[in-house]
Amino acid sequence: MDLQNQLMEDLKASMKAGDKIRTSVIRMLRTDLKNAQIAKGEDLDEGEVLDLLSRYARKRKEAAEEYRKGDREDLAAKEEAEMAVVQGYLPAALGEEELAALVDEVVDSLGVSGMKHMGAVMKEVLARAAGRAEGGAVSTLVKARLSR
Repeated sequence: MDLQNQLMEDLKASMKAGDKIRTSVIRMLRTDLKNAQIAKGEDLDEGEVLDLLSRYARKRKEAAEEYRKGDREDLAAKEEAEMAVVQGYLPAALGEEELAALVDEVVDSLGVSGMKHMGAVMKEVLARAAGRAEGGAVSTLVKARLSR
C-alpha cells in the first residue's frame, strides 16, 4: 500500500478512535500532499511524498524549539506530539556510521575532492538517503570528508 493510501486508512481509524491530534496531523498532511500534487500537475511519487513528510516533521521540530525558547512548554509538547505522528510514516533515519559510509561512497564514486564539489556530493547523498538523513548532518559529514 502506498503512503497516500496508508494516510487515508489511518485517518479513518484515528477518527473512529477519537484521536484528535493524529486526525489533525493526517488531515494537514493530506492537504499538503494534495496542494503539492496540484502544483505539480500530476501524481507525486513516493520520494516526493517522503520529502514533503520530512519537511513537515522538520517544521514541527523547529517550532517546538522556538516555543521552548519562549517558555511555552505546552505548545512545544503539542508540536512534538505532531512530529511523532509524522515520524511514524518516515523510514528509519540512518545512523551516523551509515551516513558517513554513504558520504565516503558518494565521494569515491564521483571522484571529487575539495570544497568546490560540496553541492554535487550533497545532492547525491541526499538523493541516496531518500529522506533518511537531515541536511545539516549530511553537510557536516561532507565538509569533514572534503576538507581532508
